[in-house]
Amino acid sequence: MIEAMPIVSASTGLHEILALLTSQLHPDANHKEDLVFLKDVFSEKSIGYLMKIHEKLKQYEKHSPTPVLHSASCLAEDLAEELQNGPLEDDEQELLLLLSTPHLKAVLSAHDTVAQKKFDPVLPPLPDDLDDDLEEESVKIVRLVKNKEPLGATIRRDEATGAVIVARIMRGGAADRSGLVHVGDELREVNGNLITHKRPDEISQILSQSQGSITLKIIPAVADDDKMKESKVYIRALFDYTPFEDKATPCQEAGLPFKRGDILQVVSQEDPTWWQAKRVGDCNLRAALVPSAQFQERRLRYRMKMGSVSAPISPKAPT
Repeated sequence: MIEAMPIVSASTGLHEILALLTSQLHPDANHKEDLVFLKDVFSEKSIGYLMKIHEKLKQYEKHSPTPVLHSASCLAEDLAEELQNGPLEDDEQELLLLLSTPHLKAVLSAHDTVAQKKFDPVLPPLPDDLDDDLEEESVKIVRLVKNKEPLGATIRRDEATGAVIVARIMRGGAADRSGLVHVGDELREVNGNLITHKRPDEISQILSQSQGSITLKIIPAVADDDKMKESKVYIRALFDYTPFEDKATPCQEAGLPFKRGDILQVVSQEDPTWWQAKRVGDCNLRAALVPSAQFQERRLRYRMKMGSVSAPISPKAPT
């Protein structure tokens, strides 16, 4: 005798259907192993959770709820400020404590982000007007997404070929995190605009002012993995340094200001004149340029020779 399958309505969810299928699976001599496998799969808690999530998403698509307001965080801050200005009852004191908790602030912030649709920028489609004179396999289209932070790369003009070359990659910057841009890469276009005729400072300004999605057309250089190993050298600064007052720096915006006594971690010494370093204890994980010890000592000797009174001292390793 064959047992009839219960009637399933159109409103029955996937979670209920899976539970119903599990209860209706009866071992059969010819397909016992298959039925046991299906029963195990349908009985998995993770499948049930996924089905519940699926049903919730379908309900969201059906009703398309709209937020009541887009600035719940600001409203909560205004309410908390108003509560602090007067005597509080027990319920008001409890509400003030609740509004001050980090978890509720995080929930309201997430709500506002979703309500205002402040999601990651949508990457534009690939440009289809690639130069015919470039080998297709030699050209690389790189898309980077960054906010107001620097791109984390400096460029220079190759005197022999006139090409715009990536001179250095700052550790921890957007270019370094992407893993798609390397020292020696030739830069051809920025956001579809040819930049080979522009000066390096003009290109740097374009890169620094660009936000959201940046599309670069580059010709990759020969990769050298050994050069990208981060060093663990630490030095103590024995002088104050302000990159915007240093005319010798290749890029003032990429410089790292520090004070006497700061501990710096030198992450790259590839350039004998300008090292890449991070300030120990700084929340900013991006590396920046500092004068190398050899370069600073040369400047010190020159200033002493010229009779400079306030000559800086080169950094040294901490004792």
